Amino acid sequence: MSSARKTLYVYDKASWPSAPWLAVFALGYEDMIDIEDVDLAAGANFDPEFLKINPKGTVPALVLPGEKTLFGTVDTLRYLIANAPQPVGKPSGTEFIKRVHDESIDAHSALFSARDEAELSVKRAGICGTFLSQREEALKKYRSLDRAGKYKELYDYRYDLEAPQRAIYFTFVSHPSIDSAKSAYFSASEKIWKAIREFILTDVPRYLPDGPGFIGGARPGEDDFHFIVWLARIVLLTGGAPDAEGVLTLKKELGGEEVPGKLVSFWRAWCETRAWKVVYGGGLH
Repeated sequence: MSSARKTLYVYDKASWPSAPWLAVFALGYEDMIDIEDVDLAAGANFDPEFLKINPKGTVPALVLPGEKTLFGTVDTLRYLIANAPQPVGKPSGTEFIKRVHDESIDAHSALFSARDEAELSVKRAGICGTFLSQREEALKKYRSLDRAGKYKELYDYRYDLEAPQRAIYFTFVSHPSIDSAKSAYFSASEKIWKAIREFILTDVPRYLPDGPGFIGGARPGEDDFHFIVWLARIVLLTGGAPDAEGVLTLKKELGGEEVPGKLVSFWRAWCETRAWKVVYGGGLH
């Protein structure tokens, strides 16, 4: 990799880093920006070599030679839009972006959510359980190697941050404190999915166009990139695939309501793009 080239660090199973990743291919950057995958499940973001790039250990991160490295979905995507080699959809406000990122409908929380013991068992045996257990091992390893304590604060913070979730997932004995924690977890998960259902049925149609295309018009704009990666994660969690029919699986979480027609059109517009095929060709995430 040439040091003169820009590099975007993502994780190919995460939702938010996929927004700037889509933009690279939707806006004409594919020959200008290298894509590097950081395996968050394996804890590669805690490797000291990556922490030299982003001391917070998060993706996306956009390295711009001779300029300040950018972190986070909002800042990396705004840079790509502002400097795009190809036309971008019409400017759009940030109200919808803030709504999409609202904690009440958080895509990452939805991934790990479990509304009862049966759902928790499935999540434990799948990618969620693997993610939590591998991350724990990675943090233990890097903490033991960090003899100078350079990253101790970060390692301790991330280890403690995920500890309650690990307890929910991996504590099998019945105990009043554990049972209470699980009950609260199930209730919080119910709340997340109720909020997601209301967001899809009530809020989303107000922002989407009446006809085919994107919020930004004929081409995706800022709002479109943020919303589609959130939507892709939710469709994944309802069993959908990255094809034209995938979005219809949302119905099972909509309380008997049909998937809004505007949402179906929006999804299908994305499915036709080359950027979608590159980023989601191997499956939703």
